[in-house]
Amino acid sequence: MKKLYIVGAGGFGRELASWINDVPEGERNWIMHGFLDDDSNALNPFGSFASAMPLASHKVSPDNIYICGVGSPKIKKKVIQPLLKQGAQFISFVHPRALIGDRVKLGMGVVICPESVLSCDIELGDFSMINLRSTVGHDVKVGPWSTISAQCDLTGGAQLGAEVFLGSRVSVIPGKKVGDGATIGAGSVVMTNIPDGVTAFGSPARIL
Repeated sequence: MKKLYIVGAGGFGRELASWINDVPEGERNWIMHGFLDDDSNALNPFGSFASAMPLASHKVSPDNIYICGVGSPKIKKKVIQPLLKQGAQFISFVHPRALIGDRVKLGMGVVICPESVLSCDIELGDFSMINLRSTVGHDVKVGPWSTISAQCDLTGGAQLGAEVFLGSRVSVIPGKKVGDGATIGAGSVVMTNIPDGVTAFGSPARIL
């Protein structure tokens, strides 16, 4: 079996370690080996449930597989791209309690957390993440490196660019677009198209 490393030992990385343990043993083709994080003390407050090894000195091996445990789109991209250049093999992870419909296309390194619901005809770009209890409607497209926080609602035909961050409980109404690198604050409702690179908040979401 291959060794599985979670890249990132912060909050989301530790949550991901819990979700991975929900995969039935008979369906695992890997052994959890620990975290990669340049903060050597990242796990100290949480006991010794796993080891944290330096990311900067890690050597990629064909005996290893990796999963992204970083929530911030910009940091995620910064730490993952050097590993990809070394040939790291990243897996996508769909929690057993996520509901996935027909014709859902997952890019490399996608993470879908428990009780999320994805209907049909959806495209998720590389290293995008759908957190707890979020819903993704028909014909939604999510760009690479984007992060959808817990309990978001992406309705039919919504389009998210690359490196988008949605805070918890964001709703995007049908057919609206969120541009590359945009951040939408928690609890906001996106009722108009959001340009690239801005931060928006409120109901309706307005650019700050």
